[in-house]
Amino acid sequence: MADYRIETVRTGERDWTARNDRGAEVRIAAADDPGAQPSFTPVELLLAALGGCGGLVVDRTARSVEHDALRIVVESVSRPEDDGRVGTVRVSYELALPEGDRSAAETLERAIRLTHEKYCTVSRTVEHGARVEAIGPDGTMLFMGG
Repeated sequence: MADYRIETVRTGERDWTARNDRGAEVRIAAADDPGAQPSFTPVELLLAALGGCGGLVVDRTARSVEHDALRIVVESVSRPEDDGRVGTVRVSYELALPEGDRSAAETLERAIRLTHEKYCTVSRTVEHGARVEAIGPDGTMLFMGG
């Protein structure tokens, strides 16, 4: 696994910018601060990292399936008893597969499982402290951990 370095600098009250060594930037602020919008909250960045990692892995592991229209939706679900933590992270893979193409469905399902079981460093890391659910295009749960 590669090592990463992110620099996060304060750009205003409750307003931060994170930068990587390749020059990319993302604004981080509180969701309830209208003066710091548009921005991501830290939890939203975590969810974006899960979706992005899943997409990059599926690109590699499901090359034989047309998945240009794949949409990955990552949601956090928290309850009061989660004590300030994200209780559940749900990663849903949405894609209309060709009708009756069981091979394509099996390939995509395998890629989604491999994403969370083996290849997505972000998901595998989060699983130690949060429950992660991967939901397939047909609504079935393909993976649950944490």
